Amino acid sequence: MNKEEKLAILEKLVSFNTSEGNELAEAQYLQDLLLEHGIESEIENLGNHEANLIAEIGNGQKPVFTISGHLDTVAVDVDKWDTDPFTLVRKDGQMYGSGVTDMKGGTAALVIAMITLKDAEFPLNGTLRLVLTAGEESNMHGSHQLYADGAMNDSDTLLIAEPTGYRTVYANKGEVDFKITAQGKAAHSSRPNFGINAIQNLMDVLELIKTKVEARAEQNQDDVLGKTTFTVDIFKGGIQINAIPANAKAEINTRIVPEYSNDEVMADVKAVVDEFNQTHAGEIEIEILMNIPPVIGNPESKLIKDIIKIATSYMKNTEYTPSEKQQGKEMQAKQGFNPFSNDKFDVLSGAGGTDASELLKDKLMGTNYAVFGPGNPLKMHQTNEYASEQMWFDFIDIYEKLFKEYL
Repeated sequence: MNKEEKLAILEKLVSFNTSEGNELAEAQYLQDLLLEHGIESEIENLGNHEANLIAEIGNGQKPVFTISGHLDTVAVDVDKWDTDPFTLVRKDGQMYGSGVTDMKGGTAALVIAMITLKDAEFPLNGTLRLVLTAGEESNMHGSHQLYADGAMNDSDTLLIAEPTGYRTVYANKGEVDFKITAQGKAAHSSRPNFGINAIQNLMDVLELIKTKVEARAEQNQDDVLGKTTFTVDIFKGGIQINAIPANAKAEINTRIVPEYSNDEVMADVKAVVDEFNQTHAGEIEIEILMNIPPVIGNPESKLIKDIIKIATSYMKNTEYTPSEKQQGKEMQAKQGFNPFSNDKFDVLSGAGGTDASELLKDKLMGTNYAVFGPGNPLKMHQTNEYASEQMWFDFIDIYEKLFKEYL
């Protein structure tokens, strides 16, 4: 497969608008592509045009090396893009398009490397299993279903191709997302005592929750992942300036570490809300939107060591733009490491979650797990998302060598 044929695959993936799910058409394209190269695959139709895809090459025996990416992308505001987000645009060594970083670039690189091994009839001492998931950017229902199906029962190793650039992540925080709804009573603003202000109640209870969660997070930090975090990311309420609001809602994101677990955070939030409801007029209700645990792999695993051995030479040949170098300095100041180093291959923990929280649900600690993929993670979920073309081609080579080395 030549350079232009590889780019054509990425171009096709970018052309699918999977920002609201709708992964089925993309999965069907990949199934046809794999079959052209003698690789059979299975599409798991989840309904509503959403789908997972599973494919394997090798001898069908253990060890099983699972490689994974997600097919969906975050929503895009087309009007704010300088180019069509669903058309791959190449300019000044960069590639622009929805998902080119998160994570159609990584998915395409995995598929191409797998096809390359199959075309070369390279003998693998084990099984290379490709798992592409639906809904990672929403509720991870694709990976949740794959876990329920037993797709990971015999797997020894998991690599997820989320964008990391030339470094790798072996641990991720978990996540609990809440919707908090306040029900009050409408009234004219000149007579506030005739109503129950849902916005005020919601603000008050959120402050109580925040105080409790952050205090416990401070006391229960993890040596690898740091501390649990709390953010209010959506807040809605009110209809006009002279009306006491009868309802309001907020959505909260918490990022979880093992020392202050998912269950403990949920219990603390519920306790605050229960006490608030007993002492205030109106009603506060809780809905859990997402609940995934943290994952801490083995930083000394064969997988991590093979990644470092194979990828270090590519890292050292990388040139970064002035803008990227400036971003690196900012990240170093905020997080204590420089993501654009080309003299040391960093092995890190990450604040974001991945499908590993579902796929490794019964193997969350000490497993052979790595996040390692093309792209700058600072460009995830961005307008005018872009990725380095050279890095993308590098990762195709790296993956091919890694799969050979590991199996």
